Amino acid sequence: MPDIADPVAPPLPPTPPPTRFGRTFEAFALRDFRLLWGSTVLSGFGQWGQQISLNWLVYVLTGSAVQLGAVSFAAGIVGLIITPFAGLLADRYPRRTILWTSSSFGAVTAAAIAFLVIADLVEVWHAYAFALVSGLTMAINQPARQAAVFDTSTDDTLQNAVAMNSLAQNLSRIVGPPAFGLIAVWSLGASFALITVMRGLAALMTLLLGGRSRRAQPPSGRNPLVDIWRGFAYIATNSKLAGLMVVNVLPAFIVYPYLIFLPVFSDEVFGAEADVYGYLLATMGVGSTIGLLALAALPDLRRRGLWMMTGFIIYLVFIAAFTQSNILLLSMTLLITAGMVHGLALALNTLLFQIELPNDMRGRGMAAWQMGFALMPLGALPMGLAVDRWGVQDGVAVFVLSCLAVFLLIALVSRPLRTMP
Repeated sequence: MPDIADPVAPPLPPTPPPTRFGRTFEAFALRDFRLLWGSTVLSGFGQWGQQISLNWLVYVLTGSAVQLGAVSFAAGIVGLIITPFAGLLADRYPRRTILWTSSSFGAVTAAAIAFLVIADLVEVWHAYAFALVSGLTMAINQPARQAAVFDTSTDDTLQNAVAMNSLAQNLSRIVGPPAFGLIAVWSLGASFALITVMRGLAALMTLLLGGRSRRAQPPSGRNPLVDIWRGFAYIATNSKLAGLMVVNVLPAFIVYPYLIFLPVFSDEVFGAEADVYGYLLATMGVGSTIGLLALAALPDLRRRGLWMMTGFIIYLVFIAAFTQSNILLLSMTLLITAGMVHGLALALNTLLFQIELPNDMRGRGMAAWQMGFALMPLGALPMGLAVDRWGVQDGVAVFVLSCLAVFLLIALVSRPLRTMP
């Protein structure tokens, strides 16, 4: 992999003075963070656009729900396997180079599938190949992108930078699916062409980053599996990092799969069509955006570990209430509120994880953190069995309340998490 960065890492950038960006957006006073943030937004739109467009392509080609699931499963498995190695890359090679290379490769593969669609040459196996390659590039991209938030901020702006980075991902999650859904139905070729443009621009913005994004240390010469194991072992033996990982992984496996069953809530609970599913999904995203903006505006939040645990517990209470609501307006209000506290709590989890990680473990650490979200599809199967047995409201509620009980226990017994500054 070519090394685009300069050979000697410069010191941390100075904390920016008060600027026109204000306290809420103070991280934007740093040029490199602005470039990284713009790249993250474009990459997020490209990722969501790819997911929506590829699903529609497979459905148009096959009309099979089994094929839809198989394509998504293939991409997910590749991501789960590759992510630990991607974390090692982010520790051993310049993160800017990794971001530029993976984003450029993603743009090239999107251009290839766009050509096949426009030329009416596309076949089902092309969709599988595109899903596998895209799963690979995104798995390589994400740990380096998360670690680069630390690279492009200062000690004083890190909390704001983490909140703004989460906001970037949230914006693409809110706007991307409906926008690309409309474009894909109108023209699949245009949809994939737009993905190519967005990923190409994301690559260009990462190429313009300054030289601070560096390898933490040169390659060790050890077996890569040994270095990956050392990263996981370090997290497991550090009480704070291990606790933060549990707090991140547990809801990803037990609670977040409820999002997959929102269409069932829309149909069986509210007797509505697909538009209500869209409303439910959007309200969660809107609430998360509000929570992230609130965190970004806080000048110097103290006792962040306690705030994080409190936020997750409140989130679970509101999701449990949502599962039992039969009134659409009340359900949307509950989801907005849940999204607000969840956005804040998850951003604090990321922030504390970043602070606690040593720099030579940052890439592998963020890869492990990222893998937590890969458990969501695995958690969907047992939740689906519960929904089939007890109905969507009670089936989901069992999982949410179980997670709530565990979080209350963690809050009581885990002093290292509660006392994190």
